[in-house]
Amino acid sequence: MRQADRSTRRARASRPAAVVVLLAVAGLLLSACSDGHHEVRAIPAAGWPVYGGHGDNANYTPVTAPGGLSLKWQRPTGGPITAPLTLNANGDVGVTARTTNGCNLFVFSNTNGRKNFCKRMADGNQFNAMAFDQYSQPYVGESGMFLAFNGGGAIRWRMPTIGLPFSAKFAGPGQVLSVTQLGQILLIDAQTNRFDAPEVRLRPNADPAQPLFGLGDCISGGPLCAVSAPPAVDAGHERFYLNYRPDGAPAAQLTAMSYAEGRDGRRITGVWNAPVPGGMVGPATVSPNGETVYAFGRDGKLYAFAAGDGRQRWSYDLGGYGFATLSVSPGGVLIPTGTIGAPLTILKDDGDKAELRAKRDDVQAVSLATQTGKDTAWTVVRTGPAQKLVLTEFSTADGATKRSLDLPEATGFTTGVAVSSYGRIAVATNLGEVYYFA
Repeated sequence: MRQADRSTRRARASRPAAVVVLLAVAGLLLSACSDGHHEVRAIPAAGWPVYGGHGDNANYTPVTAPGGLSLKWQRPTGGPITAPLTLNANGDVGVTARTTNGCNLFVFSNTNGRKNFCKRMADGNQFNAMAFDQYSQPYVGESGMFLAFNGGGAIRWRMPTIGLPFSAKFAGPGQVLSVTQLGQILLIDAQTNRFDAPEVRLRPNADPAQPLFGLGDCISGGPLCAVSAPPAVDAGHERFYLNYRPDGAPAAQLTAMSYAEGRDGRRITGVWNAPVPGGMVGPATVSPNGETVYAFGRDGKLYAFAAGDGRQRWSYDLGGYGFATLSVSPGGVLIPTGTIGAPLTILKDDGDKAELRAKRDDVQAVSLATQTGKDTAWTVVRTGPAQKLVLTEFSTADGATKRSLDLPEATGFTTGVAVSSYGRIAVATNLGEVYYFA
């Protein structure tokens, strides 16, 4: 009887162990059916991880900034800021600046503005916005080099480039897209630093020993600059769009390129070119549904093109291209960035034309606008005789002011409005001050 009891107890005790073994075997079988990449391949961080907020340059987020926002911290970088801020998944701020000594690349803690880390990068870094993956690892370019860091600031890999890589974009899981002003296009595996597609050189004779050659022409639209702005990426259709001036062409054009995978592997190929009157200026912007591409012309008009074939849908005369950047919502609300102090202008894309929804002539906008949630946008305006800078929320339905937040001692203009996945807001002045609201 005792022997039987001991046997029964051993049998019962072995059942949980057997269950564990079976679960482990099932887990192994399931992992064998998976590609094993979904948890590790680099993808954009939540929030505001790249130039333009996301790959499409739309400067839009579905996140709505909460009530009760107030200034949490501010701090200087020590030099002018020309590129927009980006935020990692935690809401930490990535910023580059043109400083004479010390660091010129910073990641500031969202908690108190202290430096998580900083680096001294080569010239040209100040034109770049950092790209953050889901592990808070930044990717950024400098003259003749594209680099990947880990979350603590240690270099993971370097990729020599022909020219200055503009602000990088994620082209798909594990893929980073880098484009230089000299026309080199690289699609890189974010982990291994290997090419995911053969490189493309739009200017085959470009000299690798002169990485900053022609950079000044990128501002004026001159012939020495092949690509003058970061790409706009539509990862869903495996396409990207460039402000590209072919060698010998009279002006820059809007160019669509594919990086889709074919029978011979993934390749970067041209899809279509669309002339932009007066020449294209600034980066392209893709609508959230991927059906429309927007571009500014040097004739002062905003143009909309069909993403599939480059057919022009409409143009709208803005009276000038301003900073040639744009905010686009999923509902087709457009907010172009004018010159410093220009009125706030809100348009609506109706498919075959754009219509004016609201215009605030009493507002002096000094920043690229960011649309958040439904019928809301944030930008920075100048107010009063002292021309104070104020972060302001507007209704995109009618242009009405919803709330205003002071930027203490801020002057000049700001490089954009970045919104974290928690609704916190970061802005930076061109003179080098960073402000964080929570």
